[in-house]
Amino acid sequence: MATTWSRCRCWVNRRPGEPKRAKSIIVDNYPENLKPRFDAGGGVEEPFEEWWPKVQRYFPNVPEDVAKYWLHEHWSRSCYAYLRSRDYQFDLVSWPSGKLFEVRSTFNGFAADNKKCVEHGRYLVDDWEFPVPYRTSAFMIEHGEFPTPIIILDNRDGHINSNTVQHAYENLPAAYVLIEGHRRFNIALYLQKTGRLKPQVYVWLMTKSPA
Repeated sequence: MATTWSRCRCWVNRRPGEPKRAKSIIVDNYPENLKPRFDAGGGVEEPFEEWWPKVQRYFPNVPEDVAKYWLHEHWSRSCYAYLRSRDYQFDLVSWPSGKLFEVRSTFNGFAADNKKCVEHGRYLVDDWEFPVPYRTSAFMIEHGEFPTPIIILDNRDGHINSNTVQHAYENLPAAYVLIEGHRRFNIALYLQKTGRLKPQVYVWLMTKSPA
């Protein structure tokens, strides 16, 4: 049987009228009553600083920075909602910028060449058609690093595979997989390719905890 990779696009919001995936509304398999308050348009309304102190004890392995940009900001939108944070440890590591090309992304359909990611990065950096620069690009050009670290899952051991997930779209390649920070990642690839990214950048590395 042919392998089927997930094609969900974590880097964009759900389109108006598009049905939610059944499992995505309960991030991390935790009770729905832990979710932040949403506005009428479906966006997260409750400030992170108010939400996190109330729920932090339910996410004992999650650093505050990861909680802010993965759990809180992407609640009900992340296509990685089926990953249980209790099963992982999160380490802030210095990562060789050239090694970013080893990371697979949904933006490129998990293809190893990351061609679409680089092309999108070029658009955000050098082909931006608006008079005001894209803010994240401007920061990364000036500083040569991420404004906040991206989150990378180490699935090189293949612990997430077609036999361990419930749905085909949850299947992941046996590789490093980008979990959060798709635009930042695309910008970084392009800047690295054009010699404008620092030799080392910080990322959150998500690894399976020992059983």
